[in-house]
Amino acid sequence: MQKRRLAYLVLFLGVAVFYYEFLGAGATPSERAQHVDWWKPAGWARSLDWTALEPLQQIGDETVQARHEGRFEPRSLVPLAVFALPVAGATALGFVMFVGAAIRAGLLALGLTLSAFSYYGWLDVETWQDYGWRWPAVLLTTSAYLAIFALAPALVAAVRRRSWPLQAVAVAAFVIPIWLLSIEVTGTNPSLQWNLSPWPTVTLYGFLLFGLGLGVIHVASGAGLLVRGKRDGAASLALGALAAAIVAIALHRIPFEQTTVQRLVALAAPAAIVVVLAGRKPAARRPAAAAFLTAGILLLGAVKAGQIHAEWFLARARDDISPEVIAAIERFHARTNAYPGELTALVPGELPAIEQPHVGWLDWDEEVFTYTDLGGSYLLEFSGPLWVQCAYSPAYEEEKSGDDAGGERLEAAWSCERKPPRLW
Repeated sequence: MQKRRLAYLVLFLGVAVFYYEFLGAGATPSERAQHVDWWKPAGWARSLDWTALEPLQQIGDETVQARHEGRFEPRSLVPLAVFALPVAGATALGFVMFVGAAIRAGLLALGLTLSAFSYYGWLDVETWQDYGWRWPAVLLTTSAYLAIFALAPALVAAVRRRSWPLQAVAVAAFVIPIWLLSIEVTGTNPSLQWNLSPWPTVTLYGFLLFGLGLGVIHVASGAGLLVRGKRDGAASLALGALAAAIVAIALHRIPFEQTTVQRLVALAAPAAIVVVLAGRKPAARRPAAAAFLTAGILLLGAVKAGQIHAEWFLARARDDISPEVIAAIERFHARTNAYPGELTALVPGELPAIEQPHVGWLDWDEEVFTYTDLGGSYLLEFSGPLWVQCAYSPAYEEEKSGDDAGGERLEAAWSCERKPPRLW
């Protein structure tokens, strides 16, 4: 059995390397004329001139065109099925061969990553090309967290069998990275196209959407299992499933800002299904409600703590740090009847130094004010958490031609709120 497991792992890792080379965004013609980095995938899926690949390549081109036109291309499901379904089967086989929660989480993370490769390799190569090595790294990181979040109750049950010091280390290893990523990741990278970083994919989708959603499902499942208890019978099983659905619906505002039937079902149905599937097992083999409740509470607590702290950094940069710079700019304007050409002109006359709008505790090169002198006005910008870009413009009176006495006055305004917008 050990040899079969080892052979399976080697084969699955070999498939991962093949998917990366075959489906990854290969070097562009201009890159091929120069030096191509060793880590760059070959990109055979879209570059090989094989008759067998032509239908899939055509579907990929038509899907890109459909996305630009804002419509869905049904045939885009074909390459996904061709490459994602085998990965799903391999992942399921791994769940049969391995029972440990940690190894299962690793296999699920790899399966989700390769499934994402199946999409971006055929249907959205541009995103991979724009972000380079960062994009597969983002996909792997997001998939790893999704796998850990999905299997969190099993991981908690495994950790609870360890000593208290190891349990404390495990909790810290889970909570601290989520908190750090939530407060340190911004959506700006000047070295990339359009000045955008892909890393908020992890925090926005991995944490704030799937993380909070799975946290609610785990808490609701734990509540349902607690209500079900050790009792047998259809009535107690139905009562536990109903309790899980009610708790999930009651907590739906944690991941979702808006209430829709689809979102309620997306939370309530999985929680009820978990209770039903667990309830069909003998009482001695049923998963403990405490494992689900602990996993859900830890997950929700870690993600919400990071979210709240990131919002605090954004509010501080917008409402505390920026006003000092804005006031210094206005003093400079009042004294010279002109706005400064750059912020360094404010030092030392108006400010001893310019405090930068850092989001998080670490200093990153992109976490600085961007100032643009517009002659009769200016623009002051900084990057916030997720993909928030805050821009301040002062009050401005538009000039009017003709006999009009004056122009329309535009009040000073920020382009961002004190908190990032909720998207769901």
